[in-house]
Amino acid sequence: MESKIAYLNAELAAVAEREKKREEREKKREEEIAAAKEVENKSDGSDQEGDENDKSDKESEGDENASQDEGSLGGATKDLECQPRPGCRLGS
Repeated sequence: MESKIAYLNAELAAVAEREKKREEREKKREEEIAAAKEVENKSDGSDQEGDENDKSDKESEGDENASQDEGSLGGATKDLECQPRPGCRLGS
């Protein structure tokens, strides 16, 4: 009977040790995820600023192209749209 008690106490200690190691791994993983998210958030912020600058550059280029197009089209803009007339169906 005493040998069974000793065995169970040893098993209980082993289980407690495994649980402690599992919790340490989980905590380390959570810290790594938090660090990765922080890095991602920092890079997203800088990317957004870069994207905004790129967008304004493209708009400026578009404005320059529009003024060039106006000269060649006799004042017509490049933003002409073709819209179907009401009641008109294409392909029927």
